[in-house]
Amino acid sequence: MRRDPNLADHADRRLRWVGVVLLMPPLLLALFAPALGKLTIGAMLAPPSLRHPLGTDELGHDMLVLLAQGAQVSFAIGTLATLIALLVGTVLGLCAAFGGRLVDDLVMRAAEITVTVPPLLLAIVLVALLGSGTLLTAVALGVGAWPTVGRVARAAGLALRGQPDLLAARALGVSRPGIVLRHVVPAILPVVLALTGVLFSSAVLAEATLSFVGLTNHDAPGWGHIMVGQSTTIASGDNQDSQASAA
Repeated sequence: MRRDPNLADHADRRLRWVGVVLLMPPLLLALFAPALGKLTIGAMLAPPSLRHPLGTDELGHDMLVLLAQGAQVSFAIGTLATLIALLVGTVLGLCAAFGGRLVDDLVMRAAEITVTVPPLLLAIVLVALLGSGTLLTAVALGVGAWPTVGRVARAAGLALRGQPDLLAARALGVSRPGIVLRHVVPAILPVVLALTGVLFSSAVLAEATLSFVGLTNHDAPGWGHIMVGQSTTIASGDNQDSQASAA
């Protein structure tokens, strides 16, 4: 049975809006984090109230402020990692498409070697080698994600290489870098930018994982650090309940 293209486009638009709606609460939380104030120490493990809408943690920190500051850290690293992956992947992909067979082989072999390593394991190795700061974590995540962008950029570049306007520019004496910058990059930019959502969400999830296992060191706690504290509190509560039941 043939699928109606109008229905498919309508479903795709609805899915995009679902993604936007799901992204807006944490994004607004990160944007308005300064308006929520700084972390203060109050009553420990207090229940939700007007003063503390999400309660407090085991140290007396307001959970809403803590989540907002964690969103700032995670989103900042996710944004930087996405930009790095887009830049590195686009440059290397276009070099593979227009740099000749040797450059193409080198870039594609490098991409294949990178994707053979599990992304999280690669991020752990890069963080261990480069460092655990905010910028270095973003660099590690961005470098690990470049093959996805590189392959898309290479395929789009190869599709455009035989276009008449590119051949005409070449015949007029325009250099190869000039052709790529003036004609190819604007043409493939929408295709490459379509990967932004996937790259950003993957980077945020990877940063939270690295924070959870203690491989990052930020000025403010990320979502992974917050999860560690809460899991410790839940585990200690379970131990106390089991001891009370045994008594």
